[in-house]
Amino acid sequence: MRIYLLIITLIVITVFLFFKKEDVVEEISETEKQKIVKIKKILEQEFSNKLRLSGFTEASRVVTLKAQVEGKVSSKYFDKGSSYKAGKQILLIDPEDKVAKLKEMEALLNQRKKEYEVAENLFEKGFRSEVKLSKSRTNFENALASYERSQVELNNTKILMPFDSIVEESFVELGDYLKKGDPLAKIVDLDPIFVNINVSEREIKKIFLNQNAKAIIADKIYQGSVNYISKTSDPQTRNFRIQVKINNKRNEILSGLSSEVEIQLNPEKAFFIASSLISLDAQGRVGIKVVEEKKVRFLTAKIISDVGNGYWINFDQPIKNKEIFIITQGREYSLDGELVQTRIETND
Repeated sequence: MRIYLLIITLIVITVFLFFKKEDVVEEISETEKQKIVKIKKILEQEFSNKLRLSGFTEASRVVTLKAQVEGKVSSKYFDKGSSYKAGKQILLIDPEDKVAKLKEMEALLNQRKKEYEVAENLFEKGFRSEVKLSKSRTNFENALASYERSQVELNNTKILMPFDSIVEESFVELGDYLKKGDPLAKIVDLDPIFVNINVSEREIKKIFLNQNAKAIIADKIYQGSVNYISKTSDPQTRNFRIQVKINNKRNEILSGLSSEVEIQLNPEKAFFIASSLISLDAQGRVGIKVVEEKKVRFLTAKIISDVGNGYWINFDQPIKNKEIFIITQGREYSLDGELVQTRIETND
């Protein structure tokens, strides 16, 4: 009986070992079939992107000075293309008749003042009615207004620079007779100077006032800041207008020059990926192949910036531990969801 039990036990053990050996062989065979890929660990970093835009320079102020009184140009103190400080007299309109008019109004004012003082004195003593006193006061006030107008007209014969600027155009010469509203000169203020730029709907969300900017104008680099953002878009292009303000103390930047502007954006989290590691999936979407838990996974990427030797990218889906293991060798023949064996790439 014991012999039978021993034989049965030996048979069971033999069968168990046979099938166990088959499982191990199959497991080894499956492992041998898995592809071997090289991977590299890449960590999430902070990246500050830049908007690169094109625009043109524009003077901060362009004003056409106009005559405020009639008369003949008697003196001219400016040259076209020269710069002058605020308050500098650049033109004189013959003031002779204005001086005579002012003296006439001054004499009339003195007369009306005396008449009013006499009427007021008589009214207080009861010898003059309130109506006549009111009339004397009205005559005095009218004379005062006429005198002040004459004074203003005389002052307006001197044409002064309203602000530091350059005379761009001259519209008068000595001896010209001017009427009110006739143009005298066009002046421009180049300090500060503005760079006008049109930006898209997507870009306008990243721009804010006083944001630092760098402008390249005529092969020179200038620092500036965003000083204006339009609140409405152009009806045709749907673009928004912004301005970058640049100090131009020496007036070396002229109005109307083409400009390349870089605006520094707020930093954001991203991964830097070499250009050679970017792939396309079957739907033509841009992304990268990574390994997660020994399986190949295709991550659709959103490119933030192309810096020449690679791309700064991030992903819509969350990344565990803010790190990825990107496939550097073997991604061409590895499929999404496929089990693979990995080898860590070194920098040697």
